[in-house]
Amino acid sequence: MKIAITGGIGCGKSTVLKFLEAGGVACLSADSVVRGLLSENNAVISEVVKRFGSETQTSDGSVNRKVLAEIVFRSEADLIWLESLLHPLVRAESDAFFKMHMGELACLEIPLLFEKRLEKDFDLSVTVICSDINATLRLRQKGYSESDISHRRLRQLPNSIKAERSNFVLSNDGSLNFLEQQINTLLSYLKLHTL
Repeated sequence: MKIAITGGIGCGKSTVLKFLEAGGVACLSADSVVRGLLSENNAVISEVVKRFGSETQTSDGSVNRKVLAEIVFRSEADLIWLESLLHPLVRAESDAFFKMHMGELACLEIPLLFEKRLEKDFDLSVTVICSDINATLRLRQKGYSESDISHRRLRQLPNSIKAERSNFVLSNDGSLNFLEQQINTLLSYLKLHTL
């Protein structure tokens, strides 16, 4: 079963992925794949630096993701260009991941699942939601500015729409224990329906 985990920025998708991994589910994060491409793929790094300049490259040769984000989240054309560079590579890696885990529960964390109309590629979609206040607090703790947060939110569908379109919804406004209980219920359901 191919499962997609999605949700708004700061809602806790990565935390959900860790719980699922602990529960024995094979997991891959699209964001982690992107981070790997921007830090290790020389062809990708070269294309990014060629388009956006040397200030997007760090001293170790990788792409400075913070500088890059400041550019692309303020320019539709630049964001479209970057997505056209990265998304086919992420797709290739996720296809290989699902092929490797054929016949198992396998999960991809994919922030733009509904925005890119990719839900039909999965057997099940799960949206992680929380209030904007809680998401903003988490993001501020990670070093995001108010401007960063608002620019990124503008590129995503509201949580209410994501929740409406998904098969399952996990609420991350309570304790980690509450989130874990919901995930255990989801895992029980998934394991029951894949036997």
